Amino acid sequence: MTTPLADYAKFAGKRIAIVEHMQNHPFVLGLHQAREHGLEVWLLTGDRNWYTHGHDWDTHPLGAAVDRVIDVDTTDLDAVLAVVTGDDGSPLVDGLTSFSDYHTVLAAQAARRLGLPGPDPAAVETANVKDRLRVALGDVPYNIPHVLVSDKDGLAEAARRLGFPMIAKPPAEAISYGVRRVDDMAQLTEAFEELSGVRRSLRGQPRSGEVLLETYVEGVEVSVETMTVNGRTHVFGVTSKDLFGDPAYIECGHTFPVPLPDEERDALYSVVIRTLEAIGYDHGPCHTEVRRTESGWRVIEANPRTPSSCMTMLVTDVTGRSPILDAWLLTIGEVPPIEPVVHNGGAAVRMIYPQRRGTLLRVDGVDDAAAVPGVQVLLHVEKGDHLLQRMDNSSCVGFTYCAGPDRLEAQALADKAAALLDFVVEEDGHDGAAGPDGAERP
Repeated sequence: MTTPLADYAKFAGKRIAIVEHMQNHPFVLGLHQAREHGLEVWLLTGDRNWYTHGHDWDTHPLGAAVDRVIDVDTTDLDAVLAVVTGDDGSPLVDGLTSFSDYHTVLAAQAARRLGLPGPDPAAVETANVKDRLRVALGDVPYNIPHVLVSDKDGLAEAARRLGFPMIAKPPAEAISYGVRRVDDMAQLTEAFEELSGVRRSLRGQPRSGEVLLETYVEGVEVSVETMTVNGRTHVFGVTSKDLFGDPAYIECGHTFPVPLPDEERDALYSVVIRTLEAIGYDHGPCHTEVRRTESGWRVIEANPRTPSSCMTMLVTDVTGRSPILDAWLLTIGEVPPIEPVVHNGGAAVRMIYPQRRGTLLRVDGVDDAAAVPGVQVLLHVEKGDHLLQRMDNSSCVGFTYCAGPDRLEAQALADKAAALLDFVVEEDGHDGAAGPDGAERP
């Protein structure tokens, strides 16, 4: 990733607290870049093992990228406030934030209580709880019909109102966890029984057992990366989204920027900006997923954080702006000079998934993949790790990333490098080679 063009000297002498964190390369790199400009970073975490998976914290990339780690219950607002507040009641930090979907609401609440810059907690919660977003959007044409179901007795009425196919999902989760299409009553009942039975999120917070059902909308899905400053939303551009795993929807690749005709682009940007205005989101980054249908754009989700899966790298290499660093400037009360956004070249990332579950023995082909012109191989698993096979983005084991003069050329190179990687695992007592594409339901 190229060095951002902006001057981040305003980080010097400032301190922020981050409530949990993303693990992938761009976010760790962002920490190093911010600290190089003088920012002091405290990481608040409730479970170091969630990051290390049993490995030594002292050798973990995230541990080396922050100045201080504070072990605290990051689901408890008062506990978080206690570790960032001095004896006189004043904050010990200049900013407090989170890029973790499971902690953005608490971070916004803590910042508000401390009198620090941050978004309205109610707006963040409305975005994160997907049925509330649907209610907030109301009857606008870019919303999607939905029903929130709390028991099996409501399924028949939901099917009558929405029809098939439909999407079933938890009302509040991340990384596409639990999201699937259902095509008939039998699949709907099965999906409800499975999703309603899960009463803890991937990060341990309680779940109600309710299931959100939405009309399935056919079309090409993209995301729009934005930064809202003082109530005005600035658009970095549009990112493509490659999906696999039907009836689940797992992200396997992205390119940036996606070119659109002026009229279509303006309509898309208007939908995104009006969505953020509808929920009162006036401060910070957002990653809004939108699907282009025959009847126009439809909002899938609005995520009040920076995007994951190396999408911040795509934006940085093409625009010269770092969404991560710009978000932290907002966190300490500074206004990043975002405008004008200029696109130069294109970039692509391929997400890599194991085909077989098991304990990782080695990864073959890394040198060959890294030798593909312009490609970075960014793996976040190591020998001894257990490779997941859940049908969500958490089973991703790394990325091949490429920036170049054109997004499609970069995509071809990233795909070429990914195809050279083989993940050799010990599966059921024997070795097995797992390629870079695909996943299976456990």
